[in-house]
Amino acid sequence: MNYENPLIDKICGNKPDYVVIVDPGNNPNFVFTPDPNFTTLSLYDVEGNTVNVNSWLECANYVNGGWFDDISSLVNYERITFFILGSISFVYIFGKFAYRKIK
Repeated sequence: MNYENPLIDKICGNKPDYVVIVDPGNNPNFVFTPDPNFTTLSLYDVEGNTVNVNSWLECANYVNGGWFDDISSLVNYERITFFILGSISFVYIFGKFAYRKIK
């Protein structure tokens, strides 16, 4: 696992000296040890799921997996998609109604 990712430093902060790097891999039974010196962060995935991380190692693991800390970028994307689909639907319905009136 790549813990040299600049995004990890941006989201999780610099790696504390006392953190021992352990690669959990795909082990579903791996348990991250909470770090009382780490401020809990909420991370999000592209589907809008949320996870609260309680250690630098846990945060780095999730960030390496594609999770991010700014939900507003996801929400804005959903708003834009909704606006575009709504606009297309409105134009289609209005165009169909106008075409029938003209005909």
